[in-house]
Amino acid sequence: MLKPSKWHEPHPKLGISLMDHLFNRLDGMYPNRWRAAFQSEQAIANWRDSWAEAFDEDGVTTQMISDGIRACRKHYDWPPSVSEFIKACKPPLDIDAAVYEAIDQMRARQHGKDVWSNPAIFWAAVKVGEYDVISQTVSQLKPRFEAALKKVLEAGDIQPVPARVPALAAPGAAESTREYGRQRLDELNASAAMKNMSKGGNIEWARRIIEDERATGTVPLNKLKIARDAIFNVTGKQA
Repeated sequence: MLKPSKWHEPHPKLGISLMDHLFNRLDGMYPNRWRAAFQSEQAIANWRDSWAEAFDEDGVTTQMISDGIRACRKHYDWPPSVSEFIKACKPPLDIDAAVYEAIDQMRARQHGKDVWSNPAIFWAAVKVGEYDVISQTVSQLKPRFEAALKKVLEAGDIQPVPARVPALAAPGAAESTREYGRQRLDELNASAAMKNMSKGGNIEWARRIIEDERATGTVPLNKLKIARDAIFNVTGKQA
């Protein structure tokens, strides 16, 4: 017996399962050609089960399905097989382009303006670490990023890119200047407290910051740098 799959569950917005919705989309894209391949309701049920199982095994997401449908419209005049459809859902990433995108978008993310072509690139950058992505040269970064991207793609179930907490904006008026000053003072006081703690060898707080950044990618760059510096000062090793 096949294990339960999310692809068979009724979708709250569609009113039908995702597999039934995909069947209808493909039927609309390939009129007469798609439905002609199914001679009975059992044949359709077999299609639902085999494609849903393949989607689960290959870590296909709903966003990938949307990408696959667009790719099929461009490249397939006849209905695709399950392997062809999954390839359309998961086109290979160009590693050089992905590295440059990671660098550019991690910089843009500091200002909440990042736009990613594929969430896998973002999560690979998170694995490497924002500081290293931004500060290392392309030749230094590429092998680490390529390994991280491979792990992300192999793991499957790639989550959407989370929103980042906006960075502190530069002051534009007298009141905002005072507010900026108060926030900057708090930041400097926090930095001093962190450094004092690190002198005593207590860097668990810094490790928690690093782990939070790897998990969410939402830690402000200045806070991340303070944590990295504290770990290096105590251990002599880069975090």
